[in-house]
Amino acid sequence: MYQSINDMPCAYVTKNRQRIKQFDHNVYLKDGSEFELELYNPSRKTVLSKVKINGTYITGGGIVLRPGERVFLERYLDDPRKFKFETYHVDGSVETQNAIAENGDVEIEFYNEKESIPALNLNYNPFGLNYNPFGGLHSTYGTYFNTTIGSTDVNYKTTTITNLSSNKENGFNNLKSKKLKSVETGRVEKGSNSDQSFKTVNKEFEHITVSKSYWKILPESQKKYEVKDLVSYCSNCGSKRKKTSHKFCPTCGEKF
Repeated sequence: MYQSINDMPCAYVTKNRQRIKQFDHNVYLKDGSEFELELYNPSRKTVLSKVKINGTYITGGGIVLRPGERVFLERYLDDPRKFKFETYHVDGSVETQNAIAENGDVEIEFYNEKESIPALNLNYNPFGLNYNPFGGLHSTYGTYFNTTIGSTDVNYKTTTITNLSSNKENGFNNLKSKKLKSVETGRVEKGSNSDQSFKTVNKEFEHITVSKSYWKILPESQKKYEVKDLVSYCSNCGSKRKKTSHKFCPTCGEKF
C-alpha cells in the first residue's frame, strides 16, 4: 500500500523549464521575460487544469493531465503566443492600487475527471403493486461539464472583489488622490510565437475544484533581498566573500 505525502495537482511558474525562486506566493521577473506554467498531476486521477491570468480565465478550454503527467504550458490556448511579463510605472494612489490589484496574478484550478456512477432504478416495485417508495423523485449525483482542450461549453462566472477606499463624507468619487512616488507594476501579456501544439480530447470533469495553485508575478524592483542574497567580492582579487563574518579576503588578505 503506497501513501503519497502530497498527491494534489499543483502548478509553478518556470523559466526555461526551471522553477523560479518562490517567496511565499510571489515570484519576480524582469520586464520582457517569457515564462511557462508547470502543470503537474501527482494524483491517480485524470484532471483538467484551467488557467486564470490577470484575474481572467484564458479562453480556449483547459489542459488535461493524466495521472503522473507534467506539462510545461508556454502559450495561450486560443493564440500561439507565449506568456510574457511586461512592466510599466504608475502612481501610488489608492485608486491606482485598486486598478492594478490583479496585475501579474496567475491562478490554476484543477478538476477531477467525472466518475461513472450506475443509475438507480427508482421505479422498481418490490411489492408487486403500483407503488413507488420514493414518490417519483429522481436523485442527482452532481453537476458536471464537458470539455476539450481546444474548446469548452462552460461559462465561468468570475467575481471580482474590489477594495475601494472612500471618503467618509463625500464618498469614493470625491476622494482626493495623493501624488505618491512612482510604482513599477507588471501584467502577463502575449509574447513571441510558440510552436507548442495540443490535441483535442472529449472527457467530463467535476464542477468543483480539487485543488488550486496561486502565484503573483512581480517586477524585480519590488523584490526584498535578504542578507544571504547579497554577494560581495574582493576589490583586489575578485574572490567571493563566502561568509559575512569574514573581514579579510581568504585569497589575498585584502580587507572587505
